[in-house]
Amino acid sequence: MVGWRILGIGLLLTEPAWAARIVVTCYDGAPSASVGWGTERPTVRFSGCDLDRAQNGTCQFQVSIGARSTVVPRLFEGTVAVGGRQRLRYRGTRAVVRCHAGPEPNLVPCQPSLPRDALTYTCQDGVLLEPTPDPVCFDLACDPACDFDRSCDDSCTFSFRCPPNCGLGPCFDTPMYPVQVPVGCRSVLPACAHSEQPALVLECQPRQAGFACPPTTTTLPPPGFCRGDADCLIFPPECQHCELGFCGGFPTFNPNRSVSNVVCRTPP
Repeated sequence: MVGWRILGIGLLLTEPAWAARIVVTCYDGAPSASVGWGTERPTVRFSGCDLDRAQNGTCQFQVSIGARSTVVPRLFEGTVAVGGRQRLRYRGTRAVVRCHAGPEPNLVPCQPSLPRDALTYTCQDGVLLEPTPDPVCFDLACDPACDFDRSCDDSCTFSFRCPPNCGLGPCFDTPMYPVQVPVGCRSVLPACAHSEQPALVLECQPRQAGFACPPTTTTLPPPGFCRGDADCLIFPPECQHCELGFCGGFPTFNPNRSVSNVVCRTPP
């Protein structure tokens, strides 16, 4: 018998400010978008646009908006031309979806400066390695598995059992939180001020010559991971959405700068 655990997560980003509108920024052809509140720098990403993943002059978006006066969110769907925007209103909540020409610029440096006393984890594209505990780490977030998607896609997917954002979310018995790093690049996860977790450096190396890649037509992502909604059909209906590589509920953006979501998993 299969059991399911459904966890509701609310991430409070800052103090409430009802006047701040929700700003969703899409790039033509990019499946994920950035979300911010008011004029502040965007702080959240989600897979709500461009849903057709084609650079065709439009952004096809899907955004769930919450309101002050009700706990029931509303799902907005539509298409915005490159260079345009669409204003959304829902019971006192103001939002805007903006569409920019693709491709989306990569603002993260490929070889960032490395913090002192950081722990470095090195992976090879397509090579699966189980997590190796490090005595310096005091929680499961320091033990990533890689390349967890087992795909030869010129990137390494480091997967953590605890959220790699200093604890904003639950921990699991198996790796559930992915961080993707392109081949030849490094990604730095900063140290957490409220815990003993040091800074982590994730380094991705190319696969060796002659490495036999698994066939992409038959390789399925691990349970809980996904490439699209079809990979999430084993979950309950409220969890059959693929959000940035995870099976879960569709995220709702609220006017008080919080994000409501559902994370689903199978028991170990």
